[in-house]
Amino acid sequence: MVTAVTTLSKKGDPVFRSGAYVCVPCGHIRYFAAGERFTECIACLAGTEFGPEGYREHEREFWQLLG
Repeated sequence: MVTAVTTLSKKGDPVFRSGAYVCVPCGHIRYFAAGERFTECIACLAGTEFGPEGYREHEREFWQLLG
């Protein structure tokens, strides 16, 4: 049996692997390069006080690597 592990990152976390990341609340896809830091989602504002319900705190994880 294979178990899938989903790793989510939050606003301010360092990007360890370059690639396309999806915003879990809205599905917006954005490229982040290794060495950058994750930001709020520019589509739904997740990670800010204006984000979707449950994703307004910057401590909330919502970026997921596609791959």
